[in-house]
Amino acid sequence: MTPGADDAGNKGAADFSDVQGGSSSTAPDRERTITVQPGDSLSKIAKRELGDANKWHAIYEANRDKIKNPHLIHPGQVLTLPPST
Repeated sequence: MTPGADDAGNKGAADFSDVQGGSSSTAPDRERTITVQPGDSLSKIAKRELGDANKWHAIYEANRDKIKNPHLIHPGQVLTLPPST
C-alpha cells in the first residue's frame, strides 16, 4: 500500500474518525411566549421566567404593541419573553 493511502487505495484520504458532533452556542434563542395567569404582574412573570423581578421592563419593551400600561395586564394575554441574556 502507498504511504498516505487508505485501505481502498485512496491517496491522501482524510481521517475523520476522531471528529465528534456538537451544537453551537451561537444559535439564536427561539422566541418564547407565556400566557398571563390570574394574579400575574410583569414583575412576577419576570421573576418566574427570567429569574429577576427587575427584568419586567424587558418584558414590557418586548410587548409594547400589546401592553399600553405596564401596570395593567390581563389573564389570557399572550406575551413574548425577551431573549435570554
